Amino acid sequence: MKVDYANSPECLNDLSAGQQAVLINWIRDVLVTAERVYTPNSYIMKHDFEREPEGFYVTNGMFKGAMLKAGFAPVNPREVNWRFRVKPAWELCAWERRRLGIYSRFRLMRDRWRGPGYVVAMRNQYRRIVEHDAACRREQRLKLLVLRGAECAEIIMDTDPAGYRLTDTATTEITALFDRLNPSGRNWSITNNCLAVIRRVPAHQAEDVAEKLVEIAQGCPAGTTGDSGVSATGEFPQ
Repeated sequence: MKVDYANSPECLNDLSAGQQAVLINWIRDVLVTAERVYTPNSYIMKHDFEREPEGFYVTNGMFKGAMLKAGFAPVNPREVNWRFRVKPAWELCAWERRRLGIYSRFRLMRDRWRGPGYVVAMRNQYRRIVEHDAACRREQRLKLLVLRGAECAEIIMDTDPAGYRLTDTATTEITALFDRLNPSGRNWSITNNCLAVIRRVPAHQAEDVAEKLVEIAQGCPAGTTGDSGVSATGEFPQ
């Protein structure tokens, strides 16, 4: 069967080296080899990638080429939409399987947050948000979530899952950081040396802010409580 160029794995070379790396790394993060053939094919999986926060448009051929580079061989290379013997790198829980029986989107999304210490998600990625919260509580880790929009982001940090509170010194640092981003104080709040939330952060600055929050939180020893226990500093508009 003659395959048009858009469906040819050769068109992977039309992406820049950086884009290829992002796509290939995503595939390696979310897929592992399996004995059975995975029902979603290359065309369906490419849409999963495009919905990722770091995703971008790719053709079916680009995705097929990236799968080859990632080390996955197609079941039948003569097919237009390739199928692979792979499965998601983590098992879905029962309610996720039921939900995905109706809504097939986001089946491959996986939180890759343990390195940077925070997760980036879109507001409609409910499964990702819930899983991050559950993982933080299960592993007793700092919860730090960046909810991205087209132009602005909301950042939520909670030390409660990790079992400690911010020191007053750390709270003061976060207050200064938030105040620089929003001097009016109407879009941020810090509560009980524990929960810090800021809205309307420019999207291009959101991850820099998250990295700074991780750095501040890491300076608080586990088991620490606030020096005075007083920390409410900003307020949201009613």
